[in-house]
Amino acid sequence: MSITLRSDMLQRVYERRAQYNNDKRLANSWLWTTAKLIYYRLFARVYSYCGSFAQVVMVNSSWTKNHIDQLWSTDADIVYPPCDTDRLGDLSLDGRKSLIVSVAQFRPEKDHRLQILAMARLFEKYPQWLQDPNVKLIMVGSCRNKGDEDRIEQLRNLAKELQLQDRIHFEVNAPYNVLVSLLGQGKVGLHTMWNEHFGIGVVEYQTAGLIVVAHCSGGPKMDIVVDYANQPTGFLADNADSFADRLHDALSLSENEYKEMASNARASASDRFSELAFSVDLLRPLRRCLT
Repeated sequence: MSITLRSDMLQRVYERRAQYNNDKRLANSWLWTTAKLIYYRLFARVYSYCGSFAQVVMVNSSWTKNHIDQLWSTDADIVYPPCDTDRLGDLSLDGRKSLIVSVAQFRPEKDHRLQILAMARLFEKYPQWLQDPNVKLIMVGSCRNKGDEDRIEQLRNLAKELQLQDRIHFEVNAPYNVLVSLLGQGKVGLHTMWNEHFGIGVVEYQTAGLIVVAHCSGGPKMDIVVDYANQPTGFLADNADSFADRLHDALSLSENEYKEMASNARASASDRFSELAFSVDLLRPLRRCLT
């Protein structure tokens, strides 16, 4: 059963914070906020009641576990989603360019706008990167509908407004071979979604040999961009300024430092998020139920 209600959603409505799924005009309305809280809390009770019948509960990250355990009063098992660590793990670490690659559907919660603002701050705070023509952001993602098309156009306009049209490129609905090629050329993988449950795209960055700069929340913070073998596997940030700083840190790594961190992150991903690891973790809780 997938998680459809989260305790942070309740908190955001309670604090009347605007977000992509909590319109600013409605968030400012006391009546709407009260009605929405009543609905969410009633739904949470039903959701918790349904969850109480589950014999085995599996979740995809530590972050999701915290919320499910709270809502369902259970002790869920964490089973990380599998990543194709074999194909992406074969990409060479040699000859990488100073490309920053972002892979995410053009949905509002992915916060591509923050990525563009971070690039603007990167060039403002660290103008030396303007001298490197390879320092570009490549946004790779699928476009589902008219809403996504409008969002992409808004992002293009923002890039032009900030005079970054030559530094930000869009690869919309790119085929998989193009995606793999970009992952094999780039040096940094950028992720800006707040409180993503897990973050399989971040794992793919690590497996492909990119230095991750991810949002300091959710699955990336708690499970993926964590130390492995007592060494870092990437960077975390939470606003345009800190993202600019961490992008600068990633781009400033020497060739040896880059390969050391990238290799460590790749080993971490292969060890914890491979299809084999998924199979082992999946069978462990099932055995308790079947034996």
